[in-house]
Amino acid sequence: MTKKSLKLNALLNGIKQACTILFPLITFPYISRALGNAGYGQYSWSRTIANYFVLIAGLGVSTYAIREGAKIRDKKEQVTQFCSEVFSINVVSTLLSFLAMIVLFIVSTKVRSYSLFVLIQSSAMFLATIGTDWVNNIYEDFLYITIRYILVQLVCLILMFVFVRSSKDVAIYCLLATLASYGGNLLNIFYVRKYVKFKFTFHMNIKEHLLPLLILFINSVAITIYVNSDITMLGFYASDKIVGIYSFASNIYNLIKMLINAIIVVAIPRVAYILVKDKNQYSKILSDTFVMLTTILLPIAIGMAMLSKEIIVIAGGQQYLSGESVLQVLSIATIFAIYGSFYSNCVLIVHNEEKKCLIATLISAGSNIGLNFILLPIFGMLGAAITTIFAEFVNCLMQLYFSRKYYSLKNVSKKDMLSVIISSVVVLIICYICKNIFLILFERVIFTILFSVLGYAVMLYITQNSIMKSFVESLMKRIKHE
Repeated sequence: MTKKSLKLNALLNGIKQACTILFPLITFPYISRALGNAGYGQYSWSRTIANYFVLIAGLGVSTYAIREGAKIRDKKEQVTQFCSEVFSINVVSTLLSFLAMIVLFIVSTKVRSYSLFVLIQSSAMFLATIGTDWVNNIYEDFLYITIRYILVQLVCLILMFVFVRSSKDVAIYCLLATLASYGGNLLNIFYVRKYVKFKFTFHMNIKEHLLPLLILFINSVAITIYVNSDITMLGFYASDKIVGIYSFASNIYNLIKMLINAIIVVAIPRVAYILVKDKNQYSKILSDTFVMLTTILLPIAIGMAMLSKEIIVIAGGQQYLSGESVLQVLSIATIFAIYGSFYSNCVLIVHNEEKKCLIATLISAGSNIGLNFILLPIFGMLGAAITTIFAEFVNCLMQLYFSRKYYSLKNVSKKDMLSVIISSVVVLIICYICKNIFLILFERVIFTILFSVLGYAVMLYITQNSIMKSFVESLMKRIKHE
């Protein structure tokens, strides 16, 4: 198999991850006027409920399949059998999830009142199962994933402007938002056959797969709880309008987090593959990934905090400005979330330490829910943001502690880390100066971003950051060849 560029994969997956949340974010100014605050709140709350059933249906299959499949992807018969078994288990879990959703409709009046919206958005679990997008991830086919995803997003975007026109169209928006994220999986039914021709089988080898799947599943449940419990619980304490405002700020936070997390997503199959083939390269790949993450993470977190007001006003309008403090708090949570994801996915999971990930996540989820009960009635949506940052911090700290056996930060270049910190301070200063010089909103945002990027890049080069040096050298070589 041809070795694919990790940097290119990170870029492609970053674009794909951006589209995952850019669709609702870009369309929000229109949707907020068409559906109204309450309508968007209905969509957001029903989405969190649907996400729990999508999670149950997923059963941790994607993470498990990518990790284990990447190890044997060069062995055709073995990987075909593996994919057939995992796919079959996924089909069963999806059917069980659907039955559980029906039971919830019966016992809960609150959820039943949102049943149409929940049903539409929970169709994602069927699309995810038959799509088996984890096969494309196993073989690092991020070019196809990205192109397919963008095309589907564009089609759904056009349809949204055509069919979503009033507060009566919440159901239509739920459908289009779901198709924008999962509709492309229908194409996978045929496309993934170029890699593996798997099929449903009753011989699922449950004894081998079930335990690690359950551990990853419970871990995902815990993650979802401490990520989504704020919106879920806020729906019981506040109005649809407040839920809509908080969801909007939270969406911006999730966009940034997913963009940066793209580096981790594309690194997982490569790290798992190298761990089997060449363990000596494992530490180097992790160190390079950590430096790359930090180089991107710190300036973005600073920019998000400093420009929180401007971002919200541009994306949603003055009516959502009360979510400014929420976004500022969540910008700090981004740092802990990304580092926690790095240790969890690139260190613990590739070493089959799902149990330790689970312990960390369960404790984080429990603390998040407990704090939500205390802070939501007092601080409302700001309290929800505070519980998120605390949960991310606890999770990150525990993942770091559990990972010490397999990886140490001692292997990370101190020179590169110092370079990033110094350059990030420069970004902070530039943001502060620009916010006080430029009075017009769009000018302030444009010039703040422009000067911050330039200042950051120059400072990285001056401080001899290895990533920046590599980029400049590569660029100079291309210029000379041309």
